[in-house]
Amino acid sequence: MPIHAPHSQLYRSIKLETVSTKLSHGGRKSVSEALNLVAYIDMMTMLVIFLLMSFSATGEIMFVQKNLVLPDAQNWRDLERAPVVGVTQDVVMLDGQQVATGEELLRDSATGDAKITELHDRLVTLKNNYKLTHPNEDFPGIVILQADKAVEFKALKKILYTAAVAGYQNLNFAVNPKSQAAAALPE
Repeated sequence: MPIHAPHSQLYRSIKLETVSTKLSHGGRKSVSEALNLVAYIDMMTMLVIFLLMSFSATGEIMFVQKNLVLPDAQNWRDLERAPVVGVTQDVVMLDGQQVATGEELLRDSATGDAKITELHDRLVTLKNNYKLTHPNEDFPGIVILQADKAVEFKALKKILYTAAVAGYQNLNFAVNPKSQAAAALPE
């Protein structure tokens, strides 16, 4: 194919219908189409919001159930991702699902076993699921305890015992971090 000098109207030799129709209007309309920026901006906004909700700069976002007042602590560290056991005077929750009532916690069992059966079974299930999804890793055995200030130690002792029997040896307590500046102020 020989090389020719370009004509004054460069696109006349191209047989594409869209280009021909654009140029047949006297060159007043552009060959390139304008982008619809509204849809693009909407999509980018939704993507940014999703990413902000999915990720946190300091770790996992933890929700505290109703009627639960966490204790304050001066020494604290960020919590890792682990099953969360929430305890109030009325109910015991594991990852948002009720596993026992407050009455069951304070009641002594007839067999003398301090284990909470439903909590134990669900913790063992979570442990087995972890082992299936992470076959080459050791089980960390971490559980986070969100305990209300007013809950008796007898109830907490049952939960700690149940977690230990289920294979969760590392127990972390969720607390409200108290800053060093606020701790220095007299009350």
